[in-house]
Amino acid sequence: MLSLTDASLGADERALLEGFVEKLEGRLGGALHGVWLFGSRARGQHTSRESDVDVLVLVEDASWAGKTVVHDVLGEVARDMGLPGVTWTFSIHINTPAWLEQRREVGSFFIAEVDRDKIVLSGEA
Repeated sequence: MLSLTDASLGADERALLEGFVEKLEGRLGGALHGVWLFGSRARGQHTSRESDVDVLVLVEDASWAGKTVVHDVLGEVARDMGLPGVTWTFSIHINTPAWLEQRREVGSFFIAEVDRDKIVLSGEA
């Protein structure tokens, strides 16, 4: 399994991602089931500056309000770290563990790729 040291992230992106995960864990507690980095950055591919940082966040509440909390945490951490210009590179996908299980059951190509490439930053694999 890959680790965050294998990822192709800039120093600011890495710091923001680590701070984001830490604050999400504190804010959501047991309602946070997982945070995974996936995609080209997780594979360690050298990417262009426009390449996004794909993150899957698994939570109990993936309603609009629940998703807003997750996005707000990213913004708060970025402001606290003086990195508000870095958030545009983050593509946060927010879903529930039930959604993930259903997508695996139907053989989702997207989830197969996520599972192949993911770096687990928090929670379950």
